Amino acid sequence: MKEALEGFIKARVKNHKEAEVQEIIDIFEERRYVKGSQFKQANTIGKELGFLVSGSVRLLAIKSNGDEITGRIVQHNNFVVDIISLRTQESNPIMIEFLESSSVLVTPIPKMKRLLESNLAFNILVREHMADRTAEFAKQYMTFLTGTAKERYQFIVDHNPSLFRKFPLRFIATMIGVTPTQLSRIRNKK
Repeated sequence: MKEALEGFIKARVKNHKEAEVQEIIDIFEERRYVKGSQFKQANTIGKELGFLVSGSVRLLAIKSNGDEITGRIVQHNNFVVDIISLRTQESNPIMIEFLESSSVLVTPIPKMKRLLESNLAFNILVREHMADRTAEFAKQYMTFLTGTAKERYQFIVDHNPSLFRKFPLRFIATMIGVTPTQLSRIRNKK
């Protein structure tokens, strides 16, 4: 399982030192989760960083009326973390739920932060990953602010088309701020 993380690091960090790569890998432990289990519960502080080797998760929140709102779906070869907890150490309504049986490499946040201070390769890896996610979120945010439901749908089609083949449309509908019925209408107008 750790080979996936090693490949991920080496593909993203140029001129890495093998000792630093090994040091990164060593802070993670292997875990398996079943569909429906949670990596982080709502209204808690996230305490771990995960690297999703296989499987998928969704970051979601539950509204006061009980409706689930999917904010993001993350698939294999990606980090999994509640970024709000990571940065602020505050509880928040974000829940992270496994959508299928998944293999994850997990490390406690304090251990991750200590390594960031001494390991250049890990610092570069996390910085580049965060920069990529920030750019992705900014594009999605602008589409949400200025775009129609059809444009938000098209954003998902353009940037992550596999979501439509793999996950229930109700998750995708909440990601773009429409009902499943509205999503069906948008899809049929193509």
